[in-house]
Amino acid sequence: MKFFDNQPIRNKLFISHITIMLLTLVLITTSLITLHSSYFDDFMQKSHIDISKLYAERISIILDMGTFSEIDDLDLIKIHEDIDNVKIFDKTDKLVKELNRGNIKWETPKDLIKSETAYFKNDSLYVIEPAMYNNEYKGVIYMKVSKRTHALIENKFVTTILLITAAVILVLIFVVIKLQKKISSPLVKLTERIEEINQNQEYEDKLSLPQGKDEIVTLYSQFNTMLDIISKRENERDQARKSEQFTSEIFSKVNKSAFDAIVVTDNQMKIKYFNLAAEKLSGYKFEEIKETPFYNVFVPYDKREEFKKEIEKFRSTGECAYTTKPFETIAINKMNEKFYVEISVTTFSYNNGTGSAITLKDITERKKREEELITAKQKAEESDKLKSAFLANMSHEIRTPMNAIIGFSDLLAKPGNFDKHKEKYLQIISSSGKSLLNLINDIIDISKIEAGQLKIKTQKVLLNPVMNEILLSQNQINDMNNKPFELRMQKAVEGDDFTIETDVFRLKQILNNLIGNAMKFTEEGYIEFGYKFNTPEELLFYVKDTGVGMPQDKLDVIFTRFGQIDRKDNKNQSGTGLGLTISKKLTELLGGKMWVESEEGIGSTFFFTLPYDPELNVADEYGASAASGSGTLENKTILVAEDEDMNIIYMQEVLSETKAKVLWAKNGEEAVKIAKENTQIDLILMDIKMPIMDGYTATRKIREFNQNVIIIAQTAYALTGEKEKTIAAGCNYYITKPIEIKILMNTLSGFLNRKK
Repeated sequence: MKFFDNQPIRNKLFISHITIMLLTLVLITTSLITLHSSYFDDFMQKSHIDISKLYAERISIILDMGTFSEIDDLDLIKIHEDIDNVKIFDKTDKLVKELNRGNIKWETPKDLIKSETAYFKNDSLYVIEPAMYNNEYKGVIYMKVSKRTHALIENKFVTTILLITAAVILVLIFVVIKLQKKISSPLVKLTERIEEINQNQEYEDKLSLPQGKDEIVTLYSQFNTMLDIISKRENERDQARKSEQFTSEIFSKVNKSAFDAIVVTDNQMKIKYFNLAAEKLSGYKFEEIKETPFYNVFVPYDKREEFKKEIEKFRSTGECAYTTKPFETIAINKMNEKFYVEISVTTFSYNNGTGSAITLKDITERKKREEELITAKQKAEESDKLKSAFLANMSHEIRTPMNAIIGFSDLLAKPGNFDKHKEKYLQIISSSGKSLLNLINDIIDISKIEAGQLKIKTQKVLLNPVMNEILLSQNQINDMNNKPFELRMQKAVEGDDFTIETDVFRLKQILNNLIGNAMKFTEEGYIEFGYKFNTPEELLFYVKDTGVGMPQDKLDVIFTRFGQIDRKDNKNQSGTGLGLTISKKLTELLGGKMWVESEEGIGSTFFFTLPYDPELNVADEYGASAASGSGTLENKTILVAEDEDMNIIYMQEVLSETKAKVLWAKNGEEAVKIAKENTQIDLILMDIKMPIMDGYTATRKIREFNQNVIIIAQTAYALTGEKEKTIAAGCNYYITKPIEIKILMNTLSGFLNRKK
């Protein structure tokens, strides 16, 4: 410094100017070289990232479809001479395409990077770009780019700058000596502009070029060029920020309009984002649960510890049970209501941290439908099982009486002296036939009920005589079975004039079914049946036994069609499983309801209710046939129209004791002819199904010339509407086959004895 202090002002100015200018030139030159190098690095990196993105978009569909052979020969990449190596991997990390320019090979990292990145290493640029299709990872492109061209340009630029600097230094020495003031002024101005740029980061205003074409002008020009480059780069960054903002806005709008709940959390599972669907699903507003742990919002309390353990595992390993694939679970909302959801978890990186995007789909309705399908399947399987059991029981119930009927009929048909056993055999055949008939009636009844064709015929009924009749008939059955239990009856009202209004036939059917069922499962003790007042307008009937009883979880099964309880000791488990079903359905048709109370090993009590009208006092009928069985048929003429030989023989035997005159017709045509020729006929027993002419047609033809003769239809059709059909054809009444002797005689006597 002493040397400088001792120099004259001119030298000081010269030294100062030269020193300042030299330092300025060095600074500018260094800045230009540095900025130039940085710019070209950025430019090189961005351009090759754009190339990798473009190509990734082109092959993402091919990677998704797995048709790797359709990937081109990397023509798009080959035109860029600086790209030395390219490798393409599919989503399973399998190499599907590779480019090696000039046999320069390179090793791919062992753990493939599957996110977008670019970095410089060993004078090369490495670009990694994932191939995404529909926001799903399909593969990745690895690219190695040489800096050869970059180095040439950079060397040329540095050489140029150095040459310019050297020239400027020479000129400066000359100019400083000659035009110190003229030289120093532009440099000061330039220095001031640089300082201004450093302060406000404004690059738009350029320096006006000095006059002339010397190095100072060149320096100004280069400086302005540098400002252009920097300004362009800043504009590009602004565009990138705007694009990012636009993307963010689009993402926000998509999330707001999404049907599924979307929740974004940080690595502590604290909620950072909550879309409208998530607010609707959870019942919370985003402001209420922001920064709240996810599991405190959606995870039920009893599942939180398990959830926290999985989250800890995720923090340490990057994977857990919730990130491997979508899963179904139970979630809760603000009202603590539980519902089913399907959850998908996707992890991502941001600001050197990790986060999760969680999608929740409400699948409550779907789960409900699945459960309904499972229940329906179970019911179908149970129904199929019951049907199989029904068919097996049906086979047994039909073959058992048929075996007795056929067997003892064969014994009666054999030559020999069976007179001492004849009555016993006939009794067995009759009993088996009635058993078979009851079975058929049950099947017909359940068919009518299910088809909605069973009609209830209500009338005023004297209840106590009906109960006494049931007690008498059931005692006879019990005596035949030789069981030691006692049969009891309880009545709420004494006397034979207690009247209700119901279908007496169906009431008897219900009580006989329940008592018969109790007898099957009661070996000792008692069976009690009866009725009492449940309310002033309702009677409660019951059948109580001390039998084997039933488990509580099987009480509903017995009322289902074909339903029977499986027992280890099934010796009493006979029947079709229809009796209780029919009884329950009949009770409902009569306006009541039926249920059972039972304890296994103690016994069972069946209850059913029927409506009661307190104003009823006297019954008009007793529920029996209006016809009386008293009187004689002597001097009466009966025409029997029947085509079956066995039925003719049966009718001959029955009518032979009536002393009536009997005429026979083999078909409807003969019946019409005989009826026309014999006007003294009092009654016609008309079979419905006959050859040549059926009973309906024959009846209509007879009514054309005889309106007074009594015509009673006999038919095996026992379906709803059959009676109405026969009456419409002109019949006075109808009886169903098989015809019981008592019913036939009562019917004939009732009609013929009223006829004058």
